[in-house]
Amino acid sequence: MEIVDSIEEAVKNADLIQENVPERLTLKKDVIKNISKYSPSNSIIASSSSGLLPSDLQSKCINPKRLIIAHPFNPVYILPLVEIVKGKKTTNLYLNKAKKFYQKIKMKTLSVEKELPGFLSDRLQEALWREGLHIVNDGYASTKDLDEAITYGPGMRWALMGTFLTFHLAGGEMGMKHMLDQFGPALKLPWTKLKSPKLTKKLKEKIIKGTKKQSNNHSIKDLSNIRDNFLIDLLELKKKYKL
Repeated sequence: MEIVDSIEEAVKNADLIQENVPERLTLKKDVIKNISKYSPSNSIIASSSSGLLPSDLQSKCINPKRLIIAHPFNPVYILPLVEIVKGKKTTNLYLNKAKKFYQKIKMKTLSVEKELPGFLSDRLQEALWREGLHIVNDGYASTKDLDEAITYGPGMRWALMGTFLTFHLAGGEMGMKHMLDQFGPALKLPWTKLKSPKLTKKLKEKIIKGTKKQSNNHSIKDLSNIRDNFLIDLLELKKKYKL
């Protein structure tokens, strides 16, 4: 690894540039403008944005057809997923070149068919997060209860099959058709509240105290190491039971 003092030095000979500045539209647009100014005209510019639209990021980019979103997931040195999203001016030539690069370094590429705020995984995470805030705010459960509701239940299935294949399996021999016929009417029941509750001081304190208690005096470094080792073992397990 080489550390340099300027964007110009960093990108002047690069084939692919991964932009990772904070999630602020104006800042990202200015950085991307400079990257596009000093990088080779045919290099790929990939933003790690977790929710901004690539078309918005292209507005100041020189040769914007090479700009894409390439959104990885923490910890990026273990989790293989990278969401790839093209903007209105992106061409498939650069999209496909980027996919080949990420696949070559053993990442799992997921192409988002149309750009939308938050892309795919973060929108799903956000829905679960908002529902959890409501449940804690209304006093039905603690943060620990909700985390265990996932880690000892559907989260274990999701790690292998995700949501849709899990529900397909729940339908028995007839699969998703029976699942939808049997449980479809439940969609009309008021089971979820996707609009987030107001983040009051009281709710903040509940969340902060709850997660502090859950950490069981482990430092952030300790928790990160535990998580990383678990994910490495889980990835090996997924390989063993690959569908």
